[in-house]
Amino acid sequence: MYLPRRSESRLRFYEGVNLKRLGAIAVAITMIAGVVLNTPANAAAKQTLTVWATGGDADAAVMKAAGKAFEDANPGVTVKVEAISWGDGYAKVLAAAAAKKGPDVFTGGLSWGISAGNKGALADLRTLGVASYVQPKVPSQIYKALVGYKSTKVYAVPFDLTLMMMFYDKTTLSKAGITSAPKTIADFNAAAEKLKAAGVATPVYNEWGNADWLGFFSWLYSSGGTLYDAQCKVTINNAKGVAALTQYKKLYTDFGAPKPGVADWSMNDNIKNGKYGIGFSGNFQASGYYTYYKDYKNWSVAPVPAAPGSKSVAFIGGRGVSIMGYAKPAQQQLAAKFIKTLYDRSVVRQMNLVGAAQNAIFLSPVISNADTIDAYPADVLATIKSQLKDAQGPPNCNGWEDSQAGVTTALQSFLFGSATAKAALDEAAAVMKSKL
Repeated sequence: MYLPRRSESRLRFYEGVNLKRLGAIAVAITMIAGVVLNTPANAAAKQTLTVWATGGDADAAVMKAAGKAFEDANPGVTVKVEAISWGDGYAKVLAAAAAKKGPDVFTGGLSWGISAGNKGALADLRTLGVASYVQPKVPSQIYKALVGYKSTKVYAVPFDLTLMMMFYDKTTLSKAGITSAPKTIADFNAAAEKLKAAGVATPVYNEWGNADWLGFFSWLYSSGGTLYDAQCKVTINNAKGVAALTQYKKLYTDFGAPKPGVADWSMNDNIKNGKYGIGFSGNFQASGYYTYYKDYKNWSVAPVPAAPGSKSVAFIGGRGVSIMGYAKPAQQQLAAKFIKTLYDRSVVRQMNLVGAAQNAIFLSPVISNADTIDAYPADVLATIKSQLKDAQGPPNCNGWEDSQAGVTTALQSFLFGSATAKAALDEAAAVMKSKL
């Protein structure tokens, strides 16, 4: 996920140089060498790779930067990139698989790969050498989120990351007598009460995952709870889940977090002007501070608060990248080659440059590549790297992708309805069990 596009500018990359006409002897020698050596450039000649990039135009532009770099390195290859929306992207991928017509490669939610792969839509990335290439380069918990429980097949690898963080304004907190970012849930509750007493209009704002399962995720895991255990047994409705959901409700009933339907993408502005005290969102919000408030130094970020005896566990969102199963072998090989370049530091740098021009930050799953991002201050990068140590992606259990909407409905029956926390979580658990 990225911030909405605010610039149409795009960076142009090296276009390559047309080769001068060679003499007859030189041409003959080159042709023979090409046949004998079977160079990647010749093998990829006159091929078109179609890529669907989930997100908006900014996301497509970032992917086009990778495509341009690939085209430059592989003469004769054309990479066509099309943006598809988050709202219907998953359905479009499944429809393309049924029709055997559509992209060769697509990016989508981290859970899409397991679900679509189990439906027979995707190529196994192990057989194409992608899995073994990527796995050592990315954090284990991120990779795990894309590999199905007890599965030997790999249908997606991480493409980018979106990390839940706590945003705040130092001046606003200081006026309320708060000298540092809260680290524990108890500290957070005390800080929110102080912000409310100090007249802050909205002490807490929950932007990313507002009142849904995603917003609840970090509170659940930072309270020692889980959605499933290691064997994919549903655990959301145990005592830790009840405690976490009870705390999550406080954001709305006690601390003024707006309900769904009033999402405000100007969180940056409202934290800066003191309307919001603390905001929960993804790392993508940091780009707004850099782009519009380069000289504004009072904002900062911190990990999600944790319960006593628990670690701060942030949710890792983002996208995986997959290859469609109907693609012909030559296309799958080309797609595999393209995906591998997405982890190259120089290509990531190009994607970051294009992203920054459109107020979008590409956070590579190769954590060391975060250093290629100019649009993140050092303290933000430090928080990201620290938070990623214990962060968790969506569960890799079968049926989770199809359970999410029902889980959110169940949670909201407590957040905004008359159900008890335990009853709401029991209903969520029933939905999850029915999809396993």
